[in-house]
Formats: sequence, structure tokens, C-alpha cells
Amino acid sequence: MKQEMLNELLKEKLIFIFKTQRIDDESLIEAVQAVVNGGGRFIELTYDQPAGEACCHALGLLKERFGRKIILGTGTILDEEEARKAIDAGTEYIVAPNLSKEVCELCKEQDMMYMPGVFTGTECVNAWKWGADILKLFPGCEITLDYAQTLMGVVNVLPYFAVCKMDEAMFEDCLNIGYVGAGISRAVNSRELIENRDFAEIEKRTRRFVEIAARYNEKGGRS
Repeated sequence: MKQEMLNELLKEKLIFIFKTQRIDDESLIEAVQAVVNGGGRFIELTYDQPAGEACCHALGLLKERFGRKIILGTGTILDEEEARKAIDAGTEYIVAPNLSKEVCELCKEQDMMYMPGVFTGTECVNAWKWGADILKLFPGCEITLDYAQTLMGVVNVLPYFAVCKMDEAMFEDCLNIGYVGAGISRAVNSRELIENRDFAEIEKRTRRFVEIAARYNEKGGRS
């Protein structure tokens, strides 16, 4: 299951991130629908510490509304307890800003894709040895593309995914240096757009990112 999901992510190259504690149910559904209309499929809901109530509620809401139209994951998972709550609520993959051996082992047990946050060569190698599937170099752009490219070249153990202050130009730059994809948040679903209910603009922005990923695949980029 997780290998199939990883293959799909390597093709799609995009995860669209929503902060569930900042958005009401109706707006979340409409914003995710706009992403789907724009060609996006991978949706990540951020876990709201400590209890994750907003996230777990949103997981159920979106699974009921969209079914297999989206691939629904949970981000900002810090430890095994949070991972278990998200899994019980129906998440399909786990993303984190940190590396946890316990979460690695849980996701292996559940045959679930795990994308831990890493920063150093040691963390990258440990993630690989413990069974992670893809590495979230975090913060992916703020640490400079030169650092990222060097790390990917030296510690080429797993695919690398960028999550940072992402715009269209940065997305292309990330793909060109070796990242297999990127997490997109404010560049598509900013609080201002959601509060103004400008879902048409969310759809347009999503489509532009999807088109960049498609062009990269057509050029024979890494997949």
C-alpha cells in the first residue's frame, strides 16, 4: 500500500497543506474541492497539538465528502501517540517536522507512508535505516538550495521533498535540483483567500502548480 502511494506521490509531486485549526468545515470542504478541481490529489491536514481534535474531525469530514478523489494525510505529527490518533481517524500517510523511530516503526507496521522531517546527514541515514519512505528536508528552502543539493548528492538514500515558503518559481527550482516534489500551503490556500471565499483563485493557483509538475514529468525529470 505505502509503495503504491509513494509511487503516486512521485508522479503527482505535490501535497496541498491545510491548517485545520484555522478553518471551518464548510470553508475547508470548498477549499479542498477547489484544489481537486485544479488537479490536486494529495491533501495534508496539520495536527493541532496536543489533542488533535480539529485534525481528526477534519479527516473524517473530508474522507466522507471526497472518498478516493483525494489522498488524505496528516502533518506535524511529533510522536507515536499523535500518529496513532491520526491513523485511528483515517489518515492515509504521516508527515512530520521531526524524525521519530517510534513513528517509523508504527508506520511500517501499518504499511503506511511516512515522511519525517530531517536536516542533517545523520538524520537522513537514520530515517532510511529505520524504514522511512521519503525525506522532508525542513525547512526545505530557507536553508538554501545549495545546501539541499549538496545533501541530496552525498546522502542519496531516499527521495527528498521540499516544504517551505513555496511559490511557483521556487517549486521549479526545487524540482530542478533534485527534490521529487513539494508541500504547498500559503501559495495556494492563504488565510486571506479562504476568509474571502475566493475558491476560484485557489483552483487557479493549484492548476498552475499541477501544470509545472506535469511539464517536469514530460521533460523526463526524476519520478
